[in-house]
Amino acid sequence: MTLPLGQHAIVIGGSIAGLMTARVLADYFAQVTVLERDQIEDGPVIHKSIPQGNHLHGLLQGGQQVLSSLYPGFTIALRTLGATRAVVGRDIVWYLPDGKAYNPTGSLREPHDLGFEAHCASRGLIEFLIRRLTLALPNVQLETGLIVDELVHSGRRVQGVRCDDARSFAAELVVDAGGRGSRAPLWLETMGFSRPNETTIGVDTAYSTAHFRRPTSYTGESLIFVTGPAPHFTRRGYLITIEHETLLVSLIGRFGDYPPMDKAGFFNFAKEFHSPVLADLIGEAEQLTQIHHYRFPRSVQRHYERMTSFPEGFLILGDAVCSYNPIYAQGMSATALQARALQQILSERIAQSRALDGLASSFFPKAAEINSTPWWLAASFDFAYPQTRGERPPGMEQTARYFAAVDELQREDPKVQRLVTEVFQLLRPVSALQEEPLRSRILLRQQQASYSQ
Repeated sequence: MTLPLGQHAIVIGGSIAGLMTARVLADYFAQVTVLERDQIEDGPVIHKSIPQGNHLHGLLQGGQQVLSSLYPGFTIALRTLGATRAVVGRDIVWYLPDGKAYNPTGSLREPHDLGFEAHCASRGLIEFLIRRLTLALPNVQLETGLIVDELVHSGRRVQGVRCDDARSFAAELVVDAGGRGSRAPLWLETMGFSRPNETTIGVDTAYSTAHFRRPTSYTGESLIFVTGPAPHFTRRGYLITIEHETLLVSLIGRFGDYPPMDKAGFFNFAKEFHSPVLADLIGEAEQLTQIHHYRFPRSVQRHYERMTSFPEGFLILGDAVCSYNPIYAQGMSATALQARALQQILSERIAQSRALDGLASSFFPKAAEINSTPWWLAASFDFAYPQTRGERPPGMEQTARYFAAVDELQREDPKVQRLVTEVFQLLRPVSALQEEPLRSRILLRQQQASYSQ
């Protein structure tokens, strides 16, 4: 057991980001208290402050790797609770207008096992397991039904929080993991600091989702995407096999073409896809839940790493820093990678006998570096639609041409297939696709292609 960096740490938000953060802090503080605004049942349920909770969630390999490190035996426990195991490249498929594929661009038409094992489960089940494992730690406590109204501070140092029931909690470190609705920018302004600059991408995406009992006749893949290339196809559908022989079906639309919430409209929306796989299933299977609807207007990246002044004793993590278009299922895994970065920084502080001062200036640049890969990947797909609003990453057009050549090369080179998969699974940064010797191979192919035109 490492020596504590402090007696008490507070985490704002008891969802996945907050629970992982609490798990990390438990190794460095004598006591960790998680403050959650909702009352949470002891089971795999969605609490009301998670509006996207009923929809598709995915654990990419990068996130799964972190969770397995924080909670040894995590994937075994997840399967014991009913999660479905899936081989990436074999059990995850895309139904495109020109046929079945094994990656989103359609460049891979044959199944390929690259050694990555995914798990399909509901958001409620994943969060329940993380909560159970985190709260099993003797120095972690969860307080529910509490809204944090303000930060308690003196000068430029946060010293705790004050809640809506007038209770105050003192702490050497407060971490806001409260999600997209984070009040941290307001709190900073109240303390005399600047609000962070923001980058936004207007994606205007909406979901309608329902659960169905898996028919005994269903023998399809664990995870199915029905979609088509942008900008011509703004609709997509997802099917994921989750616990209790249940199929989660999400219908998704953009830019005002939203999937309906009524049963007949839901079915008709599915029938209009180029593939009948979802409509056939909906027509046959028993519907188990109501149709839940959720709109996601924009992705937001708050640039805390650019702030020249920030209070001591305070950090922000997860969707409160960067929230992505959820159709790419990056959020949980990006948050897990941020939690791992915090763990590494705190471990270094212990090794160097350093205190908590300057923690923000160490953490936020690492978080921004982690966020840059999922942000770029999502933006590259989102900006393929002319209706998408916001700030394009610099050099996007040139970079897109480069990555199109990488996509072509992976058809013939299994090593490139694996590298691309590692990037999309957040195991490696997107910059890995521009490293040598791959970069020289791609530039040569592009040069040869230009000569032949």
